[in-house]
Amino acid sequence: MNRNFLEPNIPIFHHSSSPAGSKAMLRILAVIALITIQACAMPKIPQIIVIDDPLTAEQHNDLGVAYEEKGDFALAEKEYEKAIKKNREWVIPYLNLGHLYYRQDKLDQAERALREGLRVKGDHPDLLNNLAWVLMEKGQYEQATALIDKAIAIEDKEEYRDTRQEILERLKEK
Repeated sequence: MNRNFLEPNIPIFHHSSSPAGSKAMLRILAVIALITIQACAMPKIPQIIVIDDPLTAEQHNDLGVAYEEKGDFALAEKEYEKAIKKNREWVIPYLNLGHLYYRQDKLDQAERALREGLRVKGDHPDLLNNLAWVLMEKGQYEQATALIDKAIAIEDKEEYRDTRQEILERLKEK
């Protein structure tokens, strides 16, 4: 006899043939049915849905900075993106998002974020400086030079001159 399979004549439920046994079985089935019906009718666990985000773009940006300083880059990215959605005309979250990607060596994403910021405000020298640096890291020295020269023409700051000097040194090494 093969013992690997259940024998077909073994009942799953044992029941009494007496009327009291039948009534007990009916009660058990009624309780199971009642529990099943109540479970289906029970309210679902509430889900929190934020319809109106009470935070400003500046607050989302500040949260992004805090998360970035803490090393939680995923949450920082989300907060910078929320800041951008709240105020697409404000360039600081674009700068911060570009910086965040740069820190993670995601140069293509950094470039994209900084270029989006330049679409908003094409003459922002910090955006130009940071994009020039990213392009330099990608080996695109001519574009980097043009951008940093534009930044310096708008505002002559030491860090922009440092970026220009680094680009020129890398060009010499090339």
